[in-house]
Amino acid sequence: MALWTLTKCGAWHGALVVGLLAAGTCNSPYPAADERANALYTSFADEPVHMDPAQAYGGLAYNLICHIVEPPLQYHLLKRPYALEPLTATEVPRAETRRITWQGRDLDAVVYTVRLKRGILYQDHPCFVAANRRLTEREARGIRRLADFRERATRELVAADYVLGIRRLVDPRLTCPVIGTLQQNILGFGDYGAALSHALEAARTERRQAAGPLYNREEDEKYNPIRLDYAAHPLPGVREVGRYTFEIVLRQPYPQLLYWMTMPFFAPVPPEALEFFEQRPLLERALTFDKTAIGTGPFVLAEYDPTNQMVLERNPRFRDERYPSLPEPDPADPQAATHYRELQAAGMLDDAGRRLPMVDRVVFRREREWIPRWAKFRQGYYDDSGISSDLFDQAITLTSSGDATLSDDMVRQGIRLYSAPSMVVNYFAFNMRDPVVGGLGERQRKLRQAVSIAFNTEEEIAIFRNGRGVVAHTLIPPGIFGHEEGPEGINPITHRWEAERGCAVRRPLDDARQLLKEAGYENGYGPDGRKLVLNFDTGWVSSELRPRLKFVARQFDKLGIHLNVRTTDQNRFEEKVLAGNFQILSWGWMADYPDPENFFFLLYGPNAKVGCAGENSANYVNPDYDRLFVRMRNMENGPERLALIRQMSRILQEDAPWFGCVHPVSFTLVHEWHRNAYPNALAWDDLKYRRIEAELRAERRREWNRPRWEPVALVFAILVLGTVPAVRIVLRHLSEA
Repeated sequence: MALWTLTKCGAWHGALVVGLLAAGTCNSPYPAADERANALYTSFADEPVHMDPAQAYGGLAYNLICHIVEPPLQYHLLKRPYALEPLTATEVPRAETRRITWQGRDLDAVVYTVRLKRGILYQDHPCFVAANRRLTEREARGIRRLADFRERATRELVAADYVLGIRRLVDPRLTCPVIGTLQQNILGFGDYGAALSHALEAARTERRQAAGPLYNREEDEKYNPIRLDYAAHPLPGVREVGRYTFEIVLRQPYPQLLYWMTMPFFAPVPPEALEFFEQRPLLERALTFDKTAIGTGPFVLAEYDPTNQMVLERNPRFRDERYPSLPEPDPADPQAATHYRELQAAGMLDDAGRRLPMVDRVVFRREREWIPRWAKFRQGYYDDSGISSDLFDQAITLTSSGDATLSDDMVRQGIRLYSAPSMVVNYFAFNMRDPVVGGLGERQRKLRQAVSIAFNTEEEIAIFRNGRGVVAHTLIPPGIFGHEEGPEGINPITHRWEAERGCAVRRPLDDARQLLKEAGYENGYGPDGRKLVLNFDTGWVSSELRPRLKFVARQFDKLGIHLNVRTTDQNRFEEKVLAGNFQILSWGWMADYPDPENFFFLLYGPNAKVGCAGENSANYVNPDYDRLFVRMRNMENGPERLALIRQMSRILQEDAPWFGCVHPVSFTLVHEWHRNAYPNALAWDDLKYRRIEAELRAERRREWNRPRWEPVALVFAILVLGTVPAVRIVLRHLSEA
């Protein structure tokens, strides 16, 4: 019994010591063999909804598929304002006016001819093997994932693949988020969509009649989808005119089409892929076209497990593409010179001419919570990180002027901070249909101007955004044509320019009070002696947003105006907005492409929420502004367009339908070994430019994650002392024996 006691005690102690030793020696989430791998490690929180390029839109899906599928164009990594350049096309296509007859009438159509580079190959994939597209259940028995296919092949990219990809956008079974815009512009797109819908309904009717009254359409099409013949119906707006050439024909001028041609909606789709993934054996194994990606890009999707990890690997078939360069700017252009110096300081010009991609793998690991994600970044196990509000103070220090700098801890670790304005505008809007705050009368205009001055946007950015924003003096964010810095770019209604400090300063509150007096509300009281009460409708129902609501109310209190906050659930709030039942609201917009039209249309009269269900949430209508917008929206960038933009901005600043406008700024932290991570708000395919100094990373990981032996030694000492009584018992029993 005594011997058993000692043995059991020793075994338990030994197991505990082994566990402690193991815990003390390594906490890396990666295999030891990958310590010096040429790989980039990052994280994600939510799995992608779609991977099909016709349906995916932003987020993690774009982080994956934009490195696999390739539209004809891309954004230059380094240039600002953002500039287009060819990707698979030989050049950026130019608009050509062509007289055509369509539906019995003459039309001045706008044609874009896209010519492709020759010799571009798809990744090796089982769909390009004919036998793999005719699988029997027996042949599919050993298949659980795409890696189980032994035979793979490739073929050349051709124009017909792009034509098919664009035709699929109007498949009624797909939910393409931009189909409305494309149907308004691409010739015959609406009719083509109607023809596909008719063909689909006819096929469904035929199946239903053949199967009888117990037919379950959803269950049937789940594993036996209807194959629509996309080429069976005419589409004059998209046509193949050669093996490497296709045309897109528009009903009217729409230069913004070129921006859409940088997005996966205009990526090629090989017909072999559709045929391959429509096979029942693959559908039964959840291997679908919407959960993978096939393309010609720098990476291939090697692993897709959205519950744990997703991996991109270098595409061995990828063509010879090189890191871009940027010539030195004209010294007379201060904005360009500043941008060039920033790129130099960030090392973004060092790799010009190097072949892409520069990393072999990109590993996305799922982290549902911020704390473990942040801890692994600090340990060097993730190469980059965002910053949550809860952890902001650990990473960032705000100067007295409100500028964000890295904390001392971050600096000691060699971490770098990159910040860049996003293509977003957040704003408060007056309902221009309201008799008190709306209209273009002088009194209403001065009331809105007074609120615009009194609302301290700089303070709101500092308190509620941790400094992550810039005051939007106009609708256009930095980096987009029409945005201007310096005294020319400020809103003269709300700010004045201080030359000595070189910055815009908000006008004093007395200016706002004077405007309020001229509006007939001296000290917040109307001519009838009653206090002015305005209603702010919002869907901010969370308790976390109460401090922000109080802040908004205080801005009106400064003028003696009482703000009545009316919170409601999001659905009811949106109903109120559509009906125009509000005075003031908070709204936002994320642009689809870097063109001033994609911001100025937010205040175009025919886009009003009320009556049109458009994006003009303020229901602002000014005939002078609308006329200028119609002239500006389809212009090429140049001095004439800039002059119109300035006129439109001045009208909006005078009319003040919005106030408290902010362009949010994104903050990204990167480790010193992570190169070429300077932000580009539009380049979703930027991972091909990244470079990792793997040796430096391995060295830092060892330095920051050294085993701590003190706790192990202490526990070991306690265990040794704990065995002494057991040893005494054994010795006593042995002596008695």
